Amino acid sequence: MYLAFNLETNKDYSNWYEKGKQIYQEEVEGINKNLENYLYQGTSTINGNSLESDWFPEVNADVFLSHSHVDEENAIAFAGWLKEVFGLTVFIDSCVWGHSNELLKSIDDKYCLNPSGNMYDYNKRNYSTSHVHMMLSMALSKMMDRAELVIFMATDNSIQPVSKTISHTTKSPWIYNELVMTNLIRKINPNRPIEEAFEKRAFNEAKRLDVAYDVGSYMNKLIPLRDGNLHIWEEQYQQNHPLHTHPLDFLYAQFKRPQ
Repeated sequence: MYLAFNLETNKDYSNWYEKGKQIYQEEVEGINKNLENYLYQGTSTINGNSLESDWFPEVNADVFLSHSHVDEENAIAFAGWLKEVFGLTVFIDSCVWGHSNELLKSIDDKYCLNPSGNMYDYNKRNYSTSHVHMMLSMALSKMMDRAELVIFMATDNSIQPVSKTISHTTKSPWIYNELVMTNLIRKINPNRPIEEAFEKRAFNEAKRLDVAYDVGSYMNKLIPLRDGNLHIWEEQYQQNHPLHTHPLDFLYAQFKRPQ
């Protein structure tokens, strides 16, 4: 990951939903759902590495989009816009790895039923859930590390106040995990050459948006990404992309880059 942004937008991206949906329709095809194929040879022990790599495969993506599951359609539409306008590949975990519950049920049906077979054993199921969720957590962290840009969709579904003084909390363990990881994973500079005059022009134009960088708690290191930034990004890209500059560099040019 190079940079992480906090998306604050009121724009309606629904026109790009079908475009985004089309991108992810084929993502989950080919996943092997037969647990027998993941056993260590000659044993009844599951090979966790093989299971994780097949069910939660690493993909090449420019952007990791973090969002509430309630906002999935909006996330897909925004991803469709990024693909259509900038040609960027966006990773949405619920679209690519949304079958984790299927994996968990397959394991539970095979390993977690009580002797009568009509109910799950509480302790066994806690154990199986911890394995699947740990696989998913590790896979998410790896994808955030691989993607160049992380965008968090801040909405009322993802962030809620719990009091007058505590305004940035989340009830989602997955959002909590992803926000913490933006502070922990390594920062990798893409080291692409960029035309200096263009970067200075875009930065000065963006300064008029009154961008603030302190959004509190785990979000205090996320850069606010507002409708004005998105408009400038699209406008600058459309005007200058023949310069063979990477699409994300037109976004980064609006902000002071980390050294």
